[in-house]
Amino acid sequence: MRPRTRRYLRTRQAILDAALEIINQEGPDALSMRSLAERIDYSPAGLYEYFGSKEEIVNAVCEEGQRTLYEAMGQVDPTLPPSAYLYEIGQAYIRFALAYPDYFLMMFTLTPPAPASYIALENQPEIAQSEPTAYDLLVQAVERGLDAGAFHERPGFGLAEITYAAWALVHGIAMLRVTALRDFPTDLSVSDHEALHNFMRGLQAA
Repeated sequence: MRPRTRRYLRTRQAILDAALEIINQEGPDALSMRSLAERIDYSPAGLYEYFGSKEEIVNAVCEEGQRTLYEAMGQVDPTLPPSAYLYEIGQAYIRFALAYPDYFLMMFTLTPPAPASYIALENQPEIAQSEPTAYDLLVQAVERGLDAGAFHERPGFGLAEITYAAWALVHGIAMLRVTALRDFPTDLSVSDHEALHNFMRGLQAA
């Protein structure tokens, strides 16, 4: 890689890192080309060499967020039994949201992932993706449990529907924890555990 290219990529990453810092420290509304320029000691006009607009930066930050979420869930030991693995990736999803609440909200509100990338309907052609997502891990976790006989399908409740239900559960918990219940005085981790645990029990029931 040429030195010029390395410098370009370093500066581009510095812009994204600064954007994430502003979002985490001050919220998405504080993000602007001027605030970014001040954060990295760069001229606002110079930022346009790397991104055409604030919206492009937000999109790039959200894409990084999806990769970071995937990596966080990917840290879970894949050799765990299917139910334990599904439980742990769900907890990893919630922990990510709690660790980066404004980042998480921006990822799923300002520039949510394209709906097509999360469709896993049976008998539908696979949708090409440039890289794996957190949803892919979830699909694989459910599929593994079904193949092993640890989870049981029911009429109208197969791979696609189980995956949807699992995602709806953990995403709903995460969104409540970082919005309406952000300052809730009671520790909700026990409730999170029970919700996920009971979901696993339902999947295991014949």
